[in-house]
Parts: sequence; structure tokens; C-alpha cells
Amino acid sequence: MQSITVITLLLQALERVPLQQFFETDPYESRRAALPGARLVKVLTAFQLLSATKLRGLVSAIEDNQSLQRAVGGPVARNTLSNALRQRDPEQMIEAWLELLQTYQPWVRRLGRKFARVALIDASLLKLSLAAFAWAEYRDQTGAAKMHAVLDWACRIPTQLVITAGKLHDVNPAVRVRWERHWTYVQDRGYLSFARLAEIIEAGAHFVVRFKDRINYQIFLRLPLPPTTADRGFSLTSDWAVCLPGWGDAILRLVSYRLPDGRLVRVLTDRFDLSAASVAELYKERWKIENWWRWIKQVFKIKEPLGRSEHALPLQIVGAFITDLLLRAFQQSSGFTSSLYEFVTRCREQSLVPVTRLTRGALREALEKIAKLLTQPIDQPVT
Repeated sequence: MQSITVITLLLQALERVPLQQFFETDPYESRRAALPGARLVKVLTAFQLLSATKLRGLVSAIEDNQSLQRAVGGPVARNTLSNALRQRDPEQMIEAWLELLQTYQPWVRRLGRKFARVALIDASLLKLSLAAFAWAEYRDQTGAAKMHAVLDWACRIPTQLVITAGKLHDVNPAVRVRWERHWTYVQDRGYLSFARLAEIIEAGAHFVVRFKDRINYQIFLRLPLPPTTADRGFSLTSDWAVCLPGWGDAILRLVSYRLPDGRLVRVLTDRFDLSAASVAELYKERWKIENWWRWIKQVFKIKEPLGRSEHALPLQIVGAFITDLLLRAFQQSSGFTSSLYEFVTRCREQSLVPVTRLTRGALREALEKIAKLLTQPIDQPVT
């Protein structure tokens, strides 16, 4: 325990999963020798809790702290890290992240079964200088990257990530999503396209998506509308079974409701098993992913990319996702009762302080419990 810190606990959690297997297909042998993929994951995870914000500061922090240097597997040269960020395939990093997700998602408490197997989809823009990031085309003389994520509603953990140039439309085929059978995907109207909806239905999944005003439809059946109570935050106005042009005999459902400010919201879905109120509530849950994007951008370091290449930003974002996953898992499985924000903030403030030097209290007790959990077999249930 004398040398255990928050960062070494994070890196120990990484070491329990054989991440290097996802990088072995890399054809650049010299790159693997200089900075293997599993080490790059460690460096980018540690970066999220360090005070450094630039590449030079990250390298210096590793150089100046012997404990941290040992934890990431030795010193890291600036050119070596820069090359890895420029040339490493982000898909390998994403595969490593998804493997970690399989391992540590059971550590995160689910929010209940109200919306079981529900995923939220939304994008967030990251403004960039077009002069420095030529690949990030957005508007005239401005640049941006668009980050699309699929968020597991019950765990508040992303399960898929696609990064494109800012100008690419949400329904572009490049924004590919793996549709999981029996899951319901809640999306804003920017993602509404008939080709996309057909993909979802063919995969055995479901959708709830905001309807666009200019799309024609034919009312097939007017469904009975139960009264809604004021505490729901909306009032139902219609519940129709509809046919859309070009969809043949397919029957979909169009639920409309009005918000307290008078705005009318219309939601299209293929789920007839839910009440109209439940459909409206499902779409309202989409705001959770916008709050989650705000959390990621405020708490983790993705606004200032470590590298300018098209690969560097996705690698850094996945590093943030990994750190967020592990810290959520640590907070919820350790008995730390205060908020996730307080846990993350205190972990960042004390990231390089040995646990044994921390004042006796909730944080130290939580970290000591995590240290014990990380010594248990990886397939042993968390208690």
C-alpha cells in the first residue's frame, strides 16, 4: 500500500485485462516496441488525472515522478508518444475500451428496470482550429469534430463511439451504429432517416425518434388517449398508427405531446407495447445523454487535443471514456456515498498521493477497498 495511488489503482485495473491482444495486428513492429498499445492506454488514462494539459507536460510529469513512471512501464519520449497518437489505429483503442467495459460494467450499479435495454444516441461538437486541424471541416473558416456516442441509459456508460468531421450529417452512412437485438434506441430528429430505421428493425431492435415536421404520413388508426397527470411534465395530444410514404404496409406509431411552454413534440416509434405516456417519457430521457456529454467535456480533458492528426483526438477521447468508466466503477463498488463529481474531483486532487498518506476518511476507505477488490480474481463477483 505504500506506493499505491489513485493513478496506480487505475493502471492496475487496466493490467487485469489482456489489452495488448487488440494491438498485436498493428503492422508497424517498431511502433509496438517503442510504445505498445497497452502502454499507450495507460499513458492516456493517467493523463486524465494529471494536471498537465499538453503533450510536453504529460511527458515531463511521467519523467519527474518515479512511481508514475514505473506504473506506466517506464519513461515515454515525446516523439514516441507523438508518433503513436498520429499513427495508432483508433479502432484498436476502441476494442480495448470495449473489453474493459465488459469487465468493469458489472461494477457499476444500474439505475433500475424502468427503461431496461434502452440506449440514447446523440452527438456533441468539439470546436477546433481549422488551420491546425485541417481534417475537421465544419463551416467556412471554422473547424470542429463531431463525437457520436451510444449511451447505456441504465449505467450512464457509453458503449459505442464514432468521430467524424463536424460537417458530416448525423445520418451519413459513416456514422455506423451496431444495433443490438431487443434494445430501444432513443434519438433526436437529426438521426431520422428511413434507411436508418429500416436497419434498426431488420436487426430486431426498436427506435424512438423525434419526428420531422415536413415528412408526410397517413393516419391508419387513432388510438385511445388516456389522461396524463400534471406531474409528468407534458400533456398527450394524440396517439396514432401511421403509414409513411415509401414504407409499403409498415405501420408505425406517432405519439404527440405538448410541453408546459406550449411546444409540440412528435415522436415516431415501432413500439406498440408501451403506453403513449411511456413513449413520451422515453424520448424525454434523451436529455440524459446531453447531460452526460456536458459531464465528459467539463470533467475530462478532450477540449485540447494532444495531437493534431485525425487519429490523435479519438485516442484521447477513448482514454477519457476509459478513465470515466473506471472511476464510476471505483466509486460505486467502494461504498463511497458522496457524488461521482466529488469522487472524481478528490481523486484528481490526490492522484499521485500514496493512499497511506491520505487523511482517514471516506476517500481513503474507498480506495483501500478498491485495492483489495483489484487483487481478487477478475471473474469473481463484486461484493
